[in-house]
Amino acid sequence: MMDKTPTLDHVEYWIFDLDNTLYAAKHDLFAQIDQKMGEFVAEFLDLDPVEAKRVQKSFFHEHGTTLNGMMRVHGMEPAPFLDYVHDIDLSPIPPDPTLAEALDALPGRKFIFTNASSGHADRVTRHLGIRHHFEDLFDIIESDYLPKPQLPPYEKLLARHGIEPKAAAMFEDIPRNLAPAAALGMTTVLVPNPYAWSRDGTAGEHIHHVVDDLGEWLAGVVRARASNAG
Repeated sequence: MMDKTPTLDHVEYWIFDLDNTLYAAKHDLFAQIDQKMGEFVAEFLDLDPVEAKRVQKSFFHEHGTTLNGMMRVHGMEPAPFLDYVHDIDLSPIPPDPTLAEALDALPGRKFIFTNASSGHADRVTRHLGIRHHFEDLFDIIESDYLPKPQLPPYEKLLARHGIEPKAAAMFEDIPRNLAPAAALGMTTVLVPNPYAWSRDGTAGEHIHHVVDDLGEWLAGVVRARASNAG
């Protein structure tokens, strides 16, 4: 359930996950990525599609991402994998003028923090018309291929941009990825997705807000801030 919209007056840094967060999971863009990951694993390891999918999912659960598992277990070079799995059709994602207007009205610095590539983040945000709002696209390469929720990428992002955690808010669709953010002192916002595999870590005090529609919720934050200031 969507919680009462706060003002978040203390927030000066806005950190957003990309996929299924800046656009709604209902558009199912991940289905394309998921299929292409299975295809790449099948080709790389010479497996049939069923076994490739099993390996893909086991690596996700054991190593945080399929990419991390393939690199650690099979010594795979990451660039061809990232290029292949992110070569997808973005047309299912419609424009979100409410989100764009809210990002424009929110004061402070804005960042993307994703387990995907910066190239993918650039394509998606340009498609949505919101690329210009983000100071940095901090991706899996900048994270030294350590995926969220491992702590070092969070610390690296904060250090690189001089972000004070207590003045930051992080937005994510995967609950466990918010645990390190909360531990560091950030305000956390969960934008739930419908996928069963993502629900680990839903319970706990590391989730401060849960929202149904990111654009509408941020618009509410803007209105609440304006009302509070007035």
